[in-house]
Amino acid sequence: MAASPRILVTAATGNIGGTILNTLVRASDPVLSRSPIFALVRGQDRVAAFKAAYGDRVQVVFLEDLEDSKAVTATAAQYDIIINSAPGFHPTFALNLLEGLAQRKASTGRDAWLVHTSGTSDFSDQPITGKYVEKAGDREFDDAKEDLYEYHKEREALNNYAQRAVEVAVVGKGLELGIKTVVITSPTTFGTGTGLFSKLSIQVPAYLQLTLLAGHGIVVGEGKAEWDHVHIEDVADLYKIVLVNILEDGAKNVPYGANGILFTANGRHTWKEVAQLAADSAFDAGKISDKLVHAVELDEFTKLLQKLIPFADADFAELAFASNSRGVANVARQLGWKPTRGEKEWKQDFNDTFQMIMAKQQ
Repeated sequence: MAASPRILVTAATGNIGGTILNTLVRASDPVLSRSPIFALVRGQDRVAAFKAAYGDRVQVVFLEDLEDSKAVTATAAQYDIIINSAPGFHPTFALNLLEGLAQRKASTGRDAWLVHTSGTSDFSDQPITGKYVEKAGDREFDDAKEDLYEYHKEREALNNYAQRAVEVAVVGKGLELGIKTVVITSPTTFGTGTGLFSKLSIQVPAYLQLTLLAGHGIVVGEGKAEWDHVHIEDVADLYKIVLVNILEDGAKNVPYGANGILFTANGRHTWKEVAQLAADSAFDAGKISDKLVHAVELDEFTKLLQKLIPFADADFAELAFASNSRGVANVARQLGWKPTRGEKEWKQDFNDTFQMIMAKQQ
């Protein structure tokens, strides 16, 4: 009998990676219980926490430098399936994972898989600056009907965006090497992560902190642009579904490669609504004097954002906090994905996240 596929989860101390890891370990699917799970971390000081939480179910793998190509490739070559939950802005790391998986495939004769993590800012327009505007102003992408890989290549030919460029490179390299890739592309994630370390996402906490920095609610322009959102635990559930499909039947129902870009959307908001929810939370906590949301120019917003995210420039600010990015997660639902956290949890998360931010500052 062939050995069970070895599964590696990268960025296991992060919000997404930690939640995915916890979801896999706690899952009751028999096929998962038979497969060894490994967690990639960059510090030996984390071992005790993993051991206490998961015992022998999770083995910790150390890798200090994600840019060490030889080390990354050698590590990846030991696994059949890698869930790469590291930030999607590391091209060298992701491509080296694929090189290692190619070595693994050559040595075992079995398919190797990379489940890559990306975000829907890859699909964002730029309505404030006008640098990129969709012909259909209210365009909604459908992962079951559209060639999203081709769309990304066309967008990259016009304007480079690091996360999108990595995604294009991952799919292209996977096709070249014969490695099956699935890209799970999430919108604004909310909710508290269930991993051992990082518990918060990016956009909601950032918006709450921007509100505190500005001293009032803040939005770029009119804030009419729309994005999708999804709870972090629902996102992790989709990773589990994809993984179970791979383990059970070689993922006969899971699209991969050029067809394997999947959405996780389960709700929609405008940026004005986000700004208002952030202002409401800050006001209710007594941190600002009123609930009014002030419209600001993109430059002013960017300068505030750089205090939280130093690498953020105006393009990043617009793509991630002032754009339209709408998607329909039809492929996920066809696979049996049933997200359970909706608008009630979305709104409540602003208060919960604000309290966590305040607790950290004390």
